[in-house]
Amino acid sequence: MIEGHGDDIYRYDAGMVRINFSSNIYQQADHTALQEHLKAHLDIINNYPEPQPRSLEKMIAQQLGISPEAVMVTNGATEAIYLIAQMFHHSASIIPQPTFNEYADACRINHHIITYENTDDLKELPADRVYWICNPNNPTGNVMTKGIIEYMARRSPRYTFVVDQSYEDYTQERLISPKEVLGCHNLLVLHSLSKRFAIPGLRIGYVIGHPDIIQLLRSIRHPWSVSALAIEAGKFLIKRNEPAIPDLTSYLLETTRLRANLRKIEGIRVFETKTNFMLCEIEPATSTKLKFYLVHEHGILIRDCFNFTGLSDHFFRVATQQPKENDALVDAIRQFISELPENKV
Repeated sequence: MIEGHGDDIYRYDAGMVRINFSSNIYQQADHTALQEHLKAHLDIINNYPEPQPRSLEKMIAQQLGISPEAVMVTNGATEAIYLIAQMFHHSASIIPQPTFNEYADACRINHHIITYENTDDLKELPADRVYWICNPNNPTGNVMTKGIIEYMARRSPRYTFVVDQSYEDYTQERLISPKEVLGCHNLLVLHSLSKRFAIPGLRIGYVIGHPDIIQLLRSIRHPWSVSALAIEAGKFLIKRNEPAIPDLTSYLLETTRLRANLRKIEGIRVFETKTNFMLCEIEPATSTKLKFYLVHEHGILIRDCFNFTGLSDHFFRVATQQPKENDALVDAIRQFISELPENKV
């Protein structure tokens, strides 16, 4: 696992970070009902959980209108990534960049031949390959339409397409649905309850695919990978079916406002996005220096993107917060650039 991917607020002393822009997960979720429910069911930790969380899988399948045999609940989407890479060990994988580093990590551990572009970096590769797609993509915020994904899957039947839709609840773009997934035997789609309900500490997700492929995944997973508390939380949240973001339209409008204000800062380049987070580039300094300044001078944490393949140490990522917090970020970055030696009179 690559150290430093995702939210690294744990590296800082308590209270040091006032505003966390480094995590893509919605920060204002109300977990009161979930907390009260788990408090009332703490006795479940006295016993082992289900070796495989089949009861939760049945609930998810019923909600989605598909067979429970097409759903496998995992310890976050990350467990699914590693299980899929293990299932296809010693295969060839295509991972377009920049994207989530965990795909490449999982493939390396399982001895895949990895290419990072659509064209082959090596002249001879197996005809059977795994194609990894993060959609919406982290860190760019790009979204591939469901029609393109279906076309790719049907055009290349010997490829297995792994589509990570962990941030599906953070975009208004049309993504491939569970029933559509089952129409393509070479398609696996990852989902994240951790992100949908803003509970990353509980680590819970699921993968959907043809029952034959899901059965193969079940055969290589170890038992009890999902904790009793996570299963109970998943059942409670699925039953309530209330996503963490109460008004996605307003949230994405605030994203547009933040992006426009960041673009007004000289020396900052901000890329287009279809979700709540955006990739930025700072020209007059490194993103590492910017991150250090923001956290120590303003209590603001951003995501340094230097460890994404294909990105330099001038890239960083931020996720939209509340308007006042977003304005504070813009002001702090503007102040950082104004205090650079070349900008001082």
